[in-house]
Amino acid sequence: MRTIIQALSDTVINQIAAGEVIERPASVVKELVENALDAGATDIRIGIEGGGKSLIKIGDNGCGMGPEDLEMCPLRHTTSKLRSTDDLIRIGTNGFRGEAVASIASISKLRIDSRVEDSEVGNSLLLEGGKLLARETMARPVGTLFSVEELFFNTPVRRTFLGSEALETAKISDTVSRIALAHPDKRFELKQGARELFTGIPGTMRARLAEVLGAGMARQMLEFDHQEDSIRVRGFATGPEEMRGRRNLQFFYLGTRPIFNSVIAKAVQRAYEPYGKSGYPVVVLFVDMEGAEFDVNVHPAKREVRFSNENAVFLAVHHAIRNALMQQDGAPVISLAEYAPVNPVEPPPPPLVQPLPEPLSMGNEISGAPAAQTPVPRYSFIAQSQSLPPIKIASPEPPKWEAQDIFSQPEYGKIVQLSPKLFHKPLEIKPDLREQVSGVRFFQWSKTYVVCEDSKGLLLIDQNAASQRILYERALLALDEGKGFDSQELLFPEILEMTRPDSILLQEHLGKMARLGFHLEPFGGGSWQLRGIPVHLGVGRAESALREFLRQLHEGVLPGDEKGGPREVLAKGFALGSSLQSGVTLGNEEMSALLDQLVLTSDPYMSPFGRPALLRLPLEEIHRRFKNL
Repeated sequence: MRTIIQALSDTVINQIAAGEVIERPASVVKELVENALDAGATDIRIGIEGGGKSLIKIGDNGCGMGPEDLEMCPLRHTTSKLRSTDDLIRIGTNGFRGEAVASIASISKLRIDSRVEDSEVGNSLLLEGGKLLARETMARPVGTLFSVEELFFNTPVRRTFLGSEALETAKISDTVSRIALAHPDKRFELKQGARELFTGIPGTMRARLAEVLGAGMARQMLEFDHQEDSIRVRGFATGPEEMRGRRNLQFFYLGTRPIFNSVIAKAVQRAYEPYGKSGYPVVVLFVDMEGAEFDVNVHPAKREVRFSNENAVFLAVHHAIRNALMQQDGAPVISLAEYAPVNPVEPPPPPLVQPLPEPLSMGNEISGAPAAQTPVPRYSFIAQSQSLPPIKIASPEPPKWEAQDIFSQPEYGKIVQLSPKLFHKPLEIKPDLREQVSGVRFFQWSKTYVVCEDSKGLLLIDQNAASQRILYERALLALDEGKGFDSQELLFPEILEMTRPDSILLQEHLGKMARLGFHLEPFGGGSWQLRGIPVHLGVGRAESALREFLRQLHEGVLPGDEKGGPREVLAKGFALGSSLQSGVTLGNEEMSALLDQLVLTSDPYMSPFGRPALLRLPLEEIHRRFKNL
């Protein structure tokens, strides 16, 4: 009888492990740089080509490997860092699984050159797809050099999921920066070809902050060092006035190991809550504790860590940040009581059904008697402002769309869930739509929704989602056909400090960003001069819009298309960063223009991120609910 269950070959096993450990070129850099640090290196030099997809070279001045160790290095589960299971709870090195080099070797063409101090010559191995091709000796300095060529050459499907060269380079730069922050006494160098991307000179921690985050940011960061029982929390953080739109500038470490932990992230955010500022602070935070109190062996790439006492870690981190903030000028006047030990898990959401408010008194509008109390208005008619000047979108034929009734159940009071397919009734949209609603008065509800009527009921427009749809389609036109956005030149250009990864993406996409209305120029180091912004964007929102744009580019993983870039990511990033926000007051003409522009898009009922932009309350359903049929 033929057997069905078979043992996997070493090649397949290594490629499976590579899928867990090596996600992209930055993963290779992380693993090999950490190995260099574990080998005692004080000078680590990284060179890349093609965003790391073509070549990654990592050389160090560490202890090196003799010929026997070199032969063992690319084999699975071979390590110099563990001898028994007891060592797992005392692990003090970056790597310990013995999977990284074997995984890299299985999906690349790998050369390893190494020499130890007591040997006159070095040794070299050449592997392809994990198979040993050659050995040789050569003259070389003490230390090790890894050369990784044609990453994923034998797994081409995985290669297609990588981003553009600039995106992969930016992720490598971010990886090197995160490791360099934890080792200010070591020298790091990152180059792409002959171009220098990052250099870290051994020095103080604040000097390393300046190299990674910029001199201006480093000068203003608050230093803290807090001991709570057996947990020490130290590092640097910005004040509440320097909040960012994303968490990418939060660096958490266990010892010197870069990690992400939701408990630490929540504790940091809780410390800033009394200041009432939205966004995320810039934080570089180190947690030091006994090895028996945490487990790093919970993720193949060692990104996550599990603590035996999460409450203790939460409180120690929260108190460290809070104390640093309270010592600066401008601390909140309100009293901050000590936090009792709490479960750091988020509280449950509020119930779906809320009690009905007391009936609003209409005052003398009906009875002539004064109102018993003045209700808080839920909406108001607003005078004109200048938040969103009209953007004309060319469309050969205005589309037809359908709006779903928001009352989708006949039973009164029953909780209903809106279907993702929001539109099922035909609503005629003609080129002269503006004339159809010319006599209609718009109003804004909760500074979030635009409400107006048509012949069949009330239309409700989410101003943020609608603006995103309009700007997204305009951005696609600008990128595809060169019909760029008009730009307003700033009277006084803004100087923005960018991280190395952000600068790399800016450099690649300068031309496309100019089409979208953002005009920037390098200003030395990590600084950029913002000279022009899209005309619809307020000057006060320029920097936050640009940083949100860059966040989308960092998180986007779409490969470059035939037009030379991830157009979807660019368009979505622009729409998200530059769109009209909830909470902005709109005038009647602006609300009317928003509807005009929305119905001319290809998909007026949905934002590019899948959020509803337009709903209708049918008139017949309103009549039925009021029993007027």
